[in-house]
Amino acid sequence: MVIEEGRVFKELPALKRWLQAFAVIRKRPYKVLHSYAKHRYTVVCDKERCPWRVCARKQHITGKWKITKVVGPHNCADHELTVRHPQLTSTLIAKRLMGILKEQPNMKVRTIIRTIEEIYGGYVITYGKAWRAKQRAWKMIYGDWESGYEQLPVLFNVIKAVNLGMHYEYIPKPNAWKDGRQIFGRAFWCFPQSVEAFRHCHPVFSIDGTFFIGKYRGTLLIAISCDANNMLVPLAFALIERENNDSWGWFLRLVRKHVVGPGREVGVISDRHQGILYAVQEQIEGYAPLHHRWCTRHLAENLLRKDGVKDNFDLFQVAARQLEDYYFQRKLEQVRTATNAEGRQWLAGSMRDLDKWTRSHDTGGWRYEFQCSNMAESFNKLLLGIRAMPVNAIVEFTFYRLVAWFNERHAKAEALQIAGERWAEKPKRYLIIANERASTHEVQCFDLGSGTYQVEHRGGTTSDGEIRESRIHVVVLRDFKCTCGRPRQYHFVCSHLVAAAKHRNFDIESMIRHEFSVDTLVRTWSPRFVPFRDPREWPPYDGPKYVADPAYHWNKRGTRKRTRHNMTMDQKMLGLSIRGHAVTGPCVSEGWRARVVAFLGRELREHFGQCPQDADAEIVGHYCRAWILHLFACVLFPDATGDTASWMWIHYLTDWHQAHLYSWGSAVLCFLYWQLCEACRRTSGSASVGGCVYLLQLWMWARLPIGRPEILPRRPWFPGEMPRRQPTWAYIWDQVKVSHTRLDRAYLNYINEIDALTAHSPYEGEDALPFTLSFTCGLDDDLYRMKCPLICFYAVEYHLPDRVARQFGMRQI
Repeated sequence: MVIEEGRVFKELPALKRWLQAFAVIRKRPYKVLHSYAKHRYTVVCDKERCPWRVCARKQHITGKWKITKVVGPHNCADHELTVRHPQLTSTLIAKRLMGILKEQPNMKVRTIIRTIEEIYGGYVITYGKAWRAKQRAWKMIYGDWESGYEQLPVLFNVIKAVNLGMHYEYIPKPNAWKDGRQIFGRAFWCFPQSVEAFRHCHPVFSIDGTFFIGKYRGTLLIAISCDANNMLVPLAFALIERENNDSWGWFLRLVRKHVVGPGREVGVISDRHQGILYAVQEQIEGYAPLHHRWCTRHLAENLLRKDGVKDNFDLFQVAARQLEDYYFQRKLEQVRTATNAEGRQWLAGSMRDLDKWTRSHDTGGWRYEFQCSNMAESFNKLLLGIRAMPVNAIVEFTFYRLVAWFNERHAKAEALQIAGERWAEKPKRYLIIANERASTHEVQCFDLGSGTYQVEHRGGTTSDGEIRESRIHVVVLRDFKCTCGRPRQYHFVCSHLVAAAKHRNFDIESMIRHEFSVDTLVRTWSPRFVPFRDPREWPPYDGPKYVADPAYHWNKRGTRKRTRHNMTMDQKMLGLSIRGHAVTGPCVSEGWRARVVAFLGRELREHFGQCPQDADAEIVGHYCRAWILHLFACVLFPDATGDTASWMWIHYLTDWHQAHLYSWGSAVLCFLYWQLCEACRRTSGSASVGGCVYLLQLWMWARLPIGRPEILPRRPWFPGEMPRRQPTWAYIWDQVKVSHTRLDRAYLNYINEIDALTAHSPYEGEDALPFTLSFTCGLDDDLYRMKCPLICFYAVEYHLPDRVARQFGMRQI
């Protein structure tokens, strides 16, 4: 940018923005000397005795502003990068980011800070300024929150004018007025492209709601389905005041009328919100009833609240997934045995509706392969960044997101069709697995006419680690049935059907539903959206416009209260439990050698290397104990020596069934705090630090914006693992590239950058993970900000998150 005499600007605000951008880029702050909106504007260097000055005047004839005089150059000291710049205002940032936020409306505040740092040569703005800039940019693009409610019907009208078949409803709050105008109540919209796509999807959809965090409270309801590849297909949306019987009944009624259509039977998967339970029971003349199924993950969370045993969370979901009643009863008995009296009472109450949450009793198979309401919850995660936007911006976001998805997925489906593929990618994988397993089955024909066969498959170990014996199933090819239950539940072939078809030399693929084919996948994403033009060309709208409800205005300032916190480092990164008994007890050294020998099964002088191939269960158990003791000594609780294991842990590791009842997460954190304090007092030249430094290093990489290594592509995780055995948060750093430099220079650079950090909030605005996280990483999120002592035998350290409130985006006391 070059400042020169004669440069003309349309209006005074444009002149001010240009001068601000010039000052920020050149790192030359200025102050305003004269500011008269009618005829002149003058700025000078903020350094005394510097002659730099720019004068601009308003032209009488054209009304434009022209730079008439430039005095310079600067004779003050060379420009230096300061922490803040007076001309780098939130308004300037908002203008600069308007185009970016238009394309990425859910851009995080932390990303805005990094973007501004890159654009303006190293200036690091505060979190508050970045947040205000984002709000101003949204207001420049979409208008303010109050006008957003009035613009809703105008936006609906113009989208419907070019996308024929779109349905929307925009209704006021009953008997509610403000300044002579009706107050907004609810809005519903669905696009005809989504309705057409649902005709080619599985007859099942999920529903859920997510709340607003902007200027006004409210809830966004969504209905969403999946295509043949289990890719999300959003169906309908609604803006409501809150979730209750009336709002859910209204929403589901419109979904059935305008999305599902008359006569079509569909399944609905959701949680057990009272409003949903009420709405699904409604009978509409001419429309088939809904087949409601409950999300088993929400049920498992209810059980967890009753007994507090995390292992039962997994075990309950495994029981609900069983396809045969024999295995279901066996797993259910394990849950009953493992839970407490309150949990057993809760289970007894759930037995009345087995068809709602178990696959073995779901005779209609209305779940397909969806056990939870993950469809809706996955889309809710996509909406997290836009929940603070005006309501008209949310509608635009849903429109453009669907446009992008339909274009992208239609191109992928056409590529499969051109390649000559018959089945979509996911069904194809299932078919390959079924063919592989079918080769191990033994088949015997009983009735050639109906295609009745007896199929015996060999026993083995399931993906859950359960050893199962050989089983005999009955297959009826003509009816596409098998007693294993898979064809009934998944509406797809099982290995037993494939084996029977091969025995008869019959093409089993001819009986697979068209919903799984590539041709259907292409038809699903074939509908095209039509863009609505510039607002100046929109058709006129003469209908009603309603104002925002003042009763739902957020009156409190500051960060919204959250019920889920993304904080604690030991549980998210290591998956260790926080809820449990304190890790403490007697530290009596007498007889420790005998206790160690009893624990390991051999003398300490013997080594534990490779476990023998012919080892029995007892020997394998001893090797496992040795490995766990090594894990405790070298990873979780290493002391300053780094190569010795304490006998203190043996008491808590002897009984496998009791070890999980302790708060290992708080113990690891306590021991690390203790060792860090001890290391600060060591003065010898060979002093070292103990504790779980692996955890400390991961926390530094994740939370501090300096010293991070380059993240390389991760190795694929083990397929088919249970939710509990999914990776932890630390898996982000599975493969990294660490830069190497001189130790003395790296240390100085590191501490200088640490000292330069300002307004640091490492726990605010976490990005979504690109992989599925183990559910153990968030089970104790209600304890993350608890003020309490952390205990690990002789070490006691207090957990005081209120002392670092600013790190959580809160006001420091």
